[in-house]
Amino acid sequence: MLISRIKSISQLLTTLFSSFFDIFYVDATSEDTIQTDLEAIAPGKAKRTVEASLRWLASQSDRNWLLVFDNADNVNLNLKQYFPSCSSGNILITTRNRELRHYTAKDADADVKGMDLEDSKSLLLIQARAESNVENDALAESIVQVIFPLFVCKVSC
Repeated sequence: MLISRIKSISQLLTTLFSSFFDIFYVDATSEDTIQTDLEAIAPGKAKRTVEASLRWLASQSDRNWLLVFDNADNVNLNLKQYFPSCSSGNILITTRNRELRHYTAKDADADVKGMDLEDSKSLLLIQARAESNVENDALAESIVQVIFPLFVCKVSC
């Protein structure tokens, strides 16, 4: 079920966030799933390691990419070690655990728990810097129904 959920989110976010050069999804439920998904990011014939993938992402300074850590609910995982060392790109963490907000800058997190559908859609469109139109509104509604309720953290790397 988790794989189909990630694929649904992937398809919806890809359409909604078309301003990103590429979007990479990492199942952040465990150390093993994080490492497996990050290793797959390294392009072409590059060595498939977490370090190689993070170096490659960091080198993409001319591209606006998004790295999504989905289901990052375990506070014992050190997610920061999986953030590329760079000043470009974007990181989005979805979690049900408010304790993970320490990864964000002040006011760069959003608690969507308890929000109604319209407020959740509006928040998503604002965070995505997407205009409100029929297509984006429909996509935003699909996304918030799939991942609602989550605590969303946006991390600038």
